Amino acid sequence: MKLHAITIDTSDPQRLAAWWSEALRIPMGMDYGMIVQLGTSESMPPIQFQKIEDVPEQRNRVHFDLKASDLDRETARLVSLGATILKEIALPEICFTSFADPDGNFFDVVQE
Repeated sequence: MKLHAITIDTSDPQRLAAWWSEALRIPMGMDYGMIVQLGTSESMPPIQFQKIEDVPEQRNRVHFDLKASDLDRETARLVSLGATILKEIALPEICFTSFADPDGNFFDVVQE
């Protein structure tokens, strides 16, 4: 087998795909109504957003860990797009910020 896509469940796939398109700087791909895909990217696996009726309210069990060369600048950019900072961790070995996207899905950005 091989990976087809990472799929994120949402009540509004067009809105959330557009947000992640901006956040990841990946163009929008196909919109099938119920499923919206981001365009292809050399740096990311295929990502798609699927409409479901009953979006779970609990914390997601799988999340993105992304790298940024300038964590402060990337944090400011993501917040300006609508991300929410959940916590900031600064240790000698690693610095990262945990966020929620507009649907409440968690993701982290690690200082490169």
